[in-house]
Amino acid sequence: MERLAMKKPSVILMGSKPASVVALTVLLEHGWNVKAVVAARNIDLSWYGGQSLESLATEHGIKVFAQADLPRNMTVDFVISYQFRNLVKADVLAMASRAALNFHAAPLPAYGGWAFYNMAILENLTLYGCTCHHMDEGFDTGPLLKVRRFAIDVKKETAHSLEARAQQEMLRLFVDVCHTAETEKTLPSIPQNKDEMRYLNRNGMEALKQIPDDADEETNDRYSRAFLYPPYECAYVNHNNRRVEVVPAIVKNQLARLLHQNDLERLKEAVSGYAPQLIR
Repeated sequence: MERLAMKKPSVILMGSKPASVVALTVLLEHGWNVKAVVAARNIDLSWYGGQSLESLATEHGIKVFAQADLPRNMTVDFVISYQFRNLVKADVLAMASRAALNFHAAPLPAYGGWAFYNMAILENLTLYGCTCHHMDEGFDTGPLLKVRRFAIDVKKETAHSLEARAQQEMLRLFVDVCHTAETEKTLPSIPQNKDEMRYLNRNGMEALKQIPDDADEETNDRYSRAFLYPPYECAYVNHNNRRVEVVPAIVKNQLARLLHQNDLERLKEAVSGYAPQLIR
């Protein structure tokens, strides 16, 4: 690959969840020229802790827009979608002179769309991954830049724990891609194998949550782990025409340890300095 002169790229960053806050931090620490941030405003993120993408951008004097309000006369080297979740419009993609890139927390082409953590557990995947790909006008359909793969012990994973692991790996992928973008003139672009492409929308994901009536113990456990992601609805069984959510045993055990970890200290405090009261 042809090497670039060491001029830091310009970028529009589009994102939502906490990992996008870290992605913005990485860009700023690496000296990228962040011309604008587009923050998703149509999803409830109030239950996430810490700073928001919008507040961090504002703190650094970076203008924050909704996608519809982004000035279309702006040009940058890169448009980067980091878990933005909404479709990036064609006229926004065209604002990137070098590449418009999306970071997807699953291995493409087999795990596009919404239900990637869930499907990985339901299908007993042992090798998971996260993807950086070039954006086109579809969801998760553009050519691959890089897929970062890592082994998982799927029988111990929940949707929540797998997301936590994938987010860490995807940020490492993000750093790798930023380095490549800084140093290489041409970025890898590998067409996705259409025969392997799968995409599940949100409705398709919700439909998977019902545990089969004839499920054995292993299937019950696998479904319950596959959809454990508070505060969203868990996997469920139908009982008297009502949904009964099922919590996996592994989480019940984790919760027990969390709830009881300070029992000894609390009991010691109960008698510390206590003097018997005289009965009159």
